[in-house]
Amino acid sequence: MMVFALVAMLSYLIFTTLRIVVSDIDFTIGQKKGFRCRCLAEMGINVAMNPTVKKTDLDLLNMSFDDNYESFSVKIRGEGGRLNINTLLNPSNPDKELLKRLFEAWGMTEEDDRIALIDNLIDWVDPNDEHQEHGMEKDQYEKDYGITGYPFNRYFYSLDELLLVPGFDTIASLKPNWRDYLTIYSQGKLDLNEAPADLLAIVCDTTDTAAQEFVETRWGDDHNEDTKDDKRYSSVEEALALLDVGSGPLANDPEFAERTSQRLTINDGTTRIESTGTVGDFRRRIIMVVRSRQQPQILTREEIPLF
Repeated sequence: MMVFALVAMLSYLIFTTLRIVVSDIDFTIGQKKGFRCRCLAEMGINVAMNPTVKKTDLDLLNMSFDDNYESFSVKIRGEGGRLNINTLLNPSNPDKELLKRLFEAWGMTEEDDRIALIDNLIDWVDPNDEHQEHGMEKDQYEKDYGITGYPFNRYFYSLDELLLVPGFDTIASLKPNWRDYLTIYSQGKLDLNEAPADLLAIVCDTTDTAAQEFVETRWGDDHNEDTKDDKRYSSVEEALALLDVGSGPLANDPEFAERTSQRLTINDGTTRIESTGTVGDFRRRIIMVVRSRQQPQILTREEIPLF
């Protein structure tokens, strides 16, 4: 019986040791693959940072190695295709009209809720402690939430800071991908050569059909993005001629078209580069926003693990 017990104990120890070794090997392999993914993503970033590389150069921006076991894929996008929340909230001239339409399109149907949220956002970025009509300043944060130090009374440094503003959690729940439509890095105006159809429909107060046709015209005859026949508009006026601007609720506003043209541009100059490195089932993504690829100024860099 002692021999059998000893054999059983040794077998258990050997099995346990084997499992530990296998686990360590898997962990080490995972680390190596993760590191390699990061290297591939960095390779894609370096390719895309070359100012001569265009977003339509798919052969350069999508490369595979080792019989497709390793690869990187890069997307180059204009950051101006997103709305700059800091520009919209400029305390000296906040664009309340556009913010109301944006939040309504995102599902915030109650006008009082939209007005309160916009006033809270303005109070967050303005440099004083004077209340907007429906906003909140330091005294109310302390009274209602027991929080000191809010609002920051400065522009947003990160989109995540928006979640600190009372009422914005409702927007986050109604529009889970809201971050894809806002930025703090663009030069301020919405780029007609980059903006998606649903955002154009909101900003230009036009139909979804007109906005989608505008975007497909921008994509060229094949109606596919990032192909050689993509078109870039040379002026705001040229682009607006193809959009039925002000055909919605603001159709009778004679000044709407002029206000809209002041919100738009055709060449923002800020670029978002998203590079994804892949090794087998492992992926890593690096997102970098730069101002001018000719003499690049890195505005932000973020690494995202993908599972």
